[in-house]
Amino acid sequence: MSESLPKPLNISDRTSSDRTKRKVSKKAAPVRIFQKDWMEAFTLISFRTFLIFCIFSEVISLIITFNYEPNFCVGVVLFLAGIFLWIITEYFLHRFLFHLSSENKSIKRLVYIFHGNHHIQPNHPYRTLMPIIVTLPAGLIIWAIFSYSLGTGMGSALFSGFFIGYTLYDCIHFSTHNFKMTKFPFSLWKRHHLLHHYKDESHNYSISFPWLDSIFKTRFVSDTTKKKR
Repeated sequence: MSESLPKPLNISDRTSSDRTKRKVSKKAAPVRIFQKDWMEAFTLISFRTFLIFCIFSEVISLIITFNYEPNFCVGVVLFLAGIFLWIITEYFLHRFLFHLSSENKSIKRLVYIFHGNHHIQPNHPYRTLMPIIVTLPAGLIIWAIFSYSLGTGMGSALFSGFFIGYTLYDCIHFSTHNFKMTKFPFSLWKRHHLLHHYKDESHNYSISFPWLDSIFKTRFVSDTTKKKR
């Protein structure tokens, strides 16, 4: 008879301050999210698979853009607007959805599934990126909304920028947890994000553009720095 699988950890079992101090090693097996192995397999993704998927998706999006949007300048403006839209979306998703606080057990479970597990084991290479089973349907829905609102060409241009922003975000996120990043400016991204994990989860929400935390007054400031001010 096969050994029974361990029960999934629940984010409600550990307080925010506890999670900043006690972490599961990246060398350990990934903390479980689901009881069933086939479901668990969909939550894991390698950096290589992620890059192949994102490059392929971005190329398709750009091809659609060039085929349906005849005005190159409009396409470029919308592409840049998409990047900006992602940066803002990323911050608010991380701050208000990924760290949603609730006494409801179902909501707590959902928070654990899509983000809480990462705070328990932040450096595991197969759990630092959003899995394709989430990215693909979410991306298709967002592309459909953009295309319906702006037309296929303009919507695809906006989505191309949005998706490349997302791709860069997850690449930066993966790097902060798995690469040394000791040289400036890469060290800036790493330090900013690791303070969120190891010092205070209620600060430093932005990964792509850390300066957003200064704008929204959620940048982590040490007690020593506060005393100097």
